[in-house]
Amino acid sequence: MPQGRGFDSRRGRPPPNQGAHPSVGREIGSSIAAEIPVTGPRDRPADAPPRRINYGPMPRRVFRKKATASPGSDARPSGLTGVKSMQGLPAQGRRRLNMLVQETRFATLNVGSLTGRTTELAAALKRRRVDICALQETRWSGQKSRDIGDGFKVIFNGSPRTRNGVGIAVSKRYRDSVTEVHRFDDRLMKIVIIADDCKLHVFSGYASQAGCSDRVKDEFWTMLDQKTADVPQREPVIVMGDLNGHIGKRKDGHRWHGGHGYGERNDDGERILDYTDSHDLVIVNTFFTKRDSHLKTFYSGPTSSQIDFVLVRRRDFLLVTDAKAVPYETVTTQHRPVICTMRIEPPKQRHDDRTGPARTKWWRWKEKKAEVLLQVDLPPITDVETTWNRAKETITKATRAELGMTVPGRRIIDKMTWLWTDAVKEKVRQKKCLYHVFLDNRTPANWAAYRGARSEAKKSVAAAKAERYKDLYKKLDTREGKRDIYRLIRTRQQKTEDIEKFYGINDEKGVLITNRQQATERWRRYFEAISTQEFPHPPIPHADPVQGPVQPITTAEIEEALRRMKNGKATGPDDIATELWKSRSWNPTTWLTMLFNKIVTEKKAPTDWSRSITVPIWKKKGSPADCNNYRPIRLLSHTMKIFERVIDRRIREVIKMTPNQCGFIKNCGTTDAIHATRLLLEKHREKRQPLHVAFLDLEKAFDRVPHHLIWYALRRSGIPEELVNWVQLLYRDPKSHVQAAAGTSKDFRITVGVHQGSVLSPLLFIIIMDVITRDLHQQPPWTLLYADDVMLAATNKADLQHQVQAWSDRLARFGLRLNVKKTEYMTTDADI
Repeated sequence: MPQGRGFDSRRGRPPPNQGAHPSVGREIGSSIAAEIPVTGPRDRPADAPPRRINYGPMPRRVFRKKATASPGSDARPSGLTGVKSMQGLPAQGRRRLNMLVQETRFATLNVGSLTGRTTELAAALKRRRVDICALQETRWSGQKSRDIGDGFKVIFNGSPRTRNGVGIAVSKRYRDSVTEVHRFDDRLMKIVIIADDCKLHVFSGYASQAGCSDRVKDEFWTMLDQKTADVPQREPVIVMGDLNGHIGKRKDGHRWHGGHGYGERNDDGERILDYTDSHDLVIVNTFFTKRDSHLKTFYSGPTSSQIDFVLVRRRDFLLVTDAKAVPYETVTTQHRPVICTMRIEPPKQRHDDRTGPARTKWWRWKEKKAEVLLQVDLPPITDVETTWNRAKETITKATRAELGMTVPGRRIIDKMTWLWTDAVKEKVRQKKCLYHVFLDNRTPANWAAYRGARSEAKKSVAAAKAERYKDLYKKLDTREGKRDIYRLIRTRQQKTEDIEKFYGINDEKGVLITNRQQATERWRRYFEAISTQEFPHPPIPHADPVQGPVQPITTAEIEEALRRMKNGKATGPDDIATELWKSRSWNPTTWLTMLFNKIVTEKKAPTDWSRSITVPIWKKKGSPADCNNYRPIRLLSHTMKIFERVIDRRIREVIKMTPNQCGFIKNCGTTDAIHATRLLLEKHREKRQPLHVAFLDLEKAFDRVPHHLIWYALRRSGIPEELVNWVQLLYRDPKSHVQAAAGTSKDFRITVGVHQGSVLSPLLFIIIMDVITRDLHQQPPWTLLYADDVMLAATNKADLQHQVQAWSDRLARFGLRLNVKKTEYMTTDADI
């Protein structure tokens, strides 16, 4: 959003004579203020029934459409009209432009406590069409995120003692636009979102109350001042929150005050004005002529004041179309939300491009498997491609008809439907209605009626929770429930992540791309470079093939492979899950045995086996806009993985791995390697002897393995040439496409690396590491390996340096590279 940008009709910026700046109506604002009623229909809640007003007999008018002007040619522009009609005021002009440009609605609200109010808050935000809402006094501890329903997610920051606390609620259409989250303390936080092709910095602040000391107040304003100054001047800033200060009704020489405030200014209000002066910010909810009920944000008994504000850069004020408090949106009894509407176009998304095609609902397999299997008729074995395509067609037709298909795009499911029952809804509705009655007539009787309804609503919510938890405990006590515990833990962990998906990505020069088509093309170029470019290396040596007979695949091998396959995994491009082949309701092992033997006889695999879906998974560290901070996972055909299981078992029967390798080896794992390393360190520390340890990491280890190195390692390990040919079938003309948050890319070729997500790839990689580095190994635990992670230990630092250099040279000789940035050094020598 460059500075000084003028009006653009396509972007919906108002012309000078219809802008939101108060200079248009400054002279007339005071004259009509007395004519505006203090209360009226606009103060009613959004879901309240309209009042019926009898105006008496009125003349009947007949309206005929006589418009002949073509848009943008001979249509007469509307100008300012009389004060009494008010049709020329900025608000009227803005309503006409709303059809041209989409808007983003910001809000701020002190909720008092979010506990027990999340569902009510989500309903209010949805009703008021709010996209970003700053929350104060959440009283939630921790630094997490949480879904609150209706597609809203709250990113919050709180103290361990459940005091204060701030948060920012993000709507469904902005969830994928969050690129940074900064938590400063329990009174201040910030998120950075991508909106309107620029970075937008949104602050949520909760200033110290009137009873706090000046030192505490200065700490908050100093922090807010520093964090605001850290934002680049070219990027927009929106500061929202409960600032606990009275800025007064009039501007009194402050140009950042619009002159339409409420109340009398105090010392805390001066702090707010000094802050806006320092950073050239304007207080937008003081620039619009409003009735007092749309200015007051805090109510306590008979007193009311304006202490919640929305601040933006002065140059961005032309984007603001309206800002006011909503008096009858009573999520909490004391504070009212302040809603600010800005002409910032939200991110556009197409669900089908965003998340790929629709998929089969395989999670319904258990309840529908009998109906599916009745419709599946596996074809006779002819040639490989024809047989597989016919089988896939009949399986896909049956499963999609019975199990159903997913809808592309994120499915926002309200997980709290068990809590928001009809009884709870009715209790909450009665509570709100009685509170509105109290607001209209503040009598002790009305207040007592409201408090009774509020108590009944709390009891209803508590009863619904208790009933739900009782059923959940019973379910978890069963055999299936024990397996569901880990699924619940994983699901809850995913919900607490600040950044789920981010559709933007940096290009090769570090410039952020927000266009979805360009972002998907950037992803394609990135993975194509990784999948087709090897690190520089000399030619791979030649290894003589090992001749010998290989027995045909048997039904027993297929059954063993199926037992080792796991359920609930994401399907590949063919959309056929392992659960189909593992079902005991039929016997597909014979057909699979015949198909696999036909594949090795024809030396040709189905085309679907050479296709994959590459899904970039953010590593939860670094910027989500950097491609290097993602780990690629490839979704492959499950039927191919069954074939890989057969090959994996046969290869393991032939090879004999070095005892230094702990990765993907039976009866050995990370625990054994960590235990051996700790013992080695503790023994040397106990005897006060120096020990020097280096932890090596390979750069793009699985992605940059030359294919010729795979065949070389297998032959050097004594694998029969027929089995090598079986492995080569899986690496014949592989292609993949990227499925990211921005959309789905075109296909790209893969000519280097082992397949990510493959069953066979871990075994192939440890064989490669064993073959090319076996002579560099020392006795365990002086050399330990876990796949691509290597630990080297020595009593002499020079000896360790010699070992590291030898490993680096050997890896480079075969097309692998040491990652210097991730290589770590450790020593027990106190003199170093």
